[in-house]
Amino acid sequence: MSAPPRPETAGELALSGLTWRPLTRAEPTIVGLDLAIPAGSRVLLAGASGSGKSTVLRALAGLLDPETGQGTGVPGPPDRPGERGLLLQNPADALVAATIRRDAAFGPENAALSRPTIRHRVADALPAARVELDPERAPLETSGGQQQRIALAGALALSPDVLLLDEPTSMLDAETAEQVRSAILTAAGDRTLVLAEHRIEPWLPHVDRLVVLGPQARILLDVDAATALTEHRDALVAAGILESQDAADRPAPRMVARRADAETDTGQEAAVVAALHGVTVPDRGLTRPVDLTVRAGSLAVLTGPSGAGKTTLLRVLTAAGPPAHGTAQRPAPSRLATVPQDPEHSFVAATVAEELRASPWADDEQLADQLLERAGLVHLARADPHRLSGGEQRRVAIAAALAQKPDLLVLDEPTVGLDTRRREAVLGLLEDAAARGCAVLAASHDPSLISRAGDRFDLAAPAPEAVPRPRPRRRIPADALNPLTLCLIGILAAIGSFAVQTWQGGLLALVPLVLLGPLAVRSLRGGLLRLMPITLSAASLAWTTALLGEAPALSGQAWLLGLKEAARIGVFVAPGVLALGSVAPTPLGDALGGRLHLPARPVAAGVLALVRVAHLGRQWEIITRTRIQRGLGSARSPRLLASATLALLVDTLRGAEQQALAMDARGFAGATDRTWAEPSEFGRADVLGALLALVLLVWPAVAEALVG
Repeated sequence: MSAPPRPETAGELALSGLTWRPLTRAEPTIVGLDLAIPAGSRVLLAGASGSGKSTVLRALAGLLDPETGQGTGVPGPPDRPGERGLLLQNPADALVAATIRRDAAFGPENAALSRPTIRHRVADALPAARVELDPERAPLETSGGQQQRIALAGALALSPDVLLLDEPTSMLDAETAEQVRSAILTAAGDRTLVLAEHRIEPWLPHVDRLVVLGPQARILLDVDAATALTEHRDALVAAGILESQDAADRPAPRMVARRADAETDTGQEAAVVAALHGVTVPDRGLTRPVDLTVRAGSLAVLTGPSGAGKTTLLRVLTAAGPPAHGTAQRPAPSRLATVPQDPEHSFVAATVAEELRASPWADDEQLADQLLERAGLVHLARADPHRLSGGEQRRVAIAAALAQKPDLLVLDEPTVGLDTRRREAVLGLLEDAAARGCAVLAASHDPSLISRAGDRFDLAAPAPEAVPRPRPRRRIPADALNPLTLCLIGILAAIGSFAVQTWQGGLLALVPLVLLGPLAVRSLRGGLLRLMPITLSAASLAWTTALLGEAPALSGQAWLLGLKEAARIGVFVAPGVLALGSVAPTPLGDALGGRLHLPARPVAAGVLALVRVAHLGRQWEIITRTRIQRGLGSARSPRLLASATLALLVDTLRGAEQQALAMDARGFAGATDRTWAEPSEFGRADVLGALLALVLLVWPAVAEALVG
């Protein structure tokens, strides 16, 4: 694998003869690409979905991993962490910390900046990206548009020489997109800026150059941005970047626009298929009562700024989440179909053709064939839906939903990340479904979809006081202890357990747990849940020892031996489980990396893994819900649970690659010498904690002496 010469000027980018084939593809995604970008220039990359824009950005960032593909002319990595800031297309993959504040600090930490500098960078980056949320809020619990802004703040906090942005406004409403666009241009300053977008018109006045990519990233057009629309419109239409004049002149349907929290017009003759009446969900920021009516044969769109609660309302309408107040009217489950924001979460079959017939409610073979034809998927009938492009996956998911012959079709952002042609294909499917009598409701910011909808429901931005804030955890004494002190408690207690020799001494050695529990457990239920696996293990060990031990099977002496072993395992494990159960991943990472100076990369990666594990429940809920809504079983169905488990595993493994890329894009690849944004302090409480650890070390021996 040969690499091109490295540019000598900071901010200068160059690709020379780049060819790249991912290991999962039979054909290269980039072939012989030559692209030179002078320092300080602003370049807009455009092209049809699958033309290689994202891969080109990764190449410019120096982040094409030789373990994931093969190629020639592949650029080397950056010279310093954060030299080239890359913002990924899916913002959820770029979020790497437990709080918004620490997520923005991740890049400066990798650059080994001082703590005051890190705090200054974070304080500047969050408002620059229009992140108007509580900095202590969990990033993965925010909306898609909010995640996009948080990820942008993480890129800006590095103060890079080059900004490489992959669709930075695709999930934002028009007003917020304009704000973020302004923030990007202001933050870019005289830096080199390269961004990929499907909607080029808003960016053209602000960039120097437009580069249009075709199949395998071949350059179809490389022109001055100022003349792109006037002199090259036909070429842009041919490339699928702009709509044709005929499509632009298509008469829009009669729009009935109204606020979703206003009274609904009931004068139409079409039957009401679904409705919300006075619905509020305060925990998600929806405090104004919402009324919404969807009628048969209508194409309706739910709009509103990022974080307004569009996805939350769709969940209420489809029975995926109950309203806090109000009522919801919906069809029977067999007459309702949904398409999630990530279409892969709904896939259950090995081929596209099987996907359309997977639901037991999709029992019309002729309709499935017609949908394959209308969606332009006939040539992909035997393809694995997981390996298709984003636009193809959306068409498969919509066709599979329509194959169920629903009365109501609900979609979340069905056109995000699609080029003009693929967006037209998706909109054609939705209009066709409405023409056949289906009620279609989509949450979207897409102007094309909004202009072609017959009904529009606008959600207002939540009032600042209505935005939910994290519930403060109940303070317990363990919160005052350094995580290392809590680790010491668990380690010394485990060592002390080896002194247990009798069942009487073992039971007496368990007495300190009664004192330790209130110090380290926030609720009785939480403590019991933590101890349940230990209790089951101890009971199993006691039974096994009583049955197979040295004493006669199941005799009184055998049960006492089993009781001794059960007490020993309790003394060995329980203190550590109680103590460490109150430790949050981020403070633990600060202690291991900042205080013990353990290798930075494994510590930071471990913290990320713990943060992600805490949010697996959300992915599991989405995956299982989509399967239930397709009629593939109940929440207790072994077959559905097995399918969902496999899907969660695949989703996690695929996400891990993107998360590793996001971390490396923020300087993690070379972060051998790393700083930590927050100190890991020891206080007076830690002295008492160390004394408690010593007590747990010697107490089992004392207990044995007392009973001996």
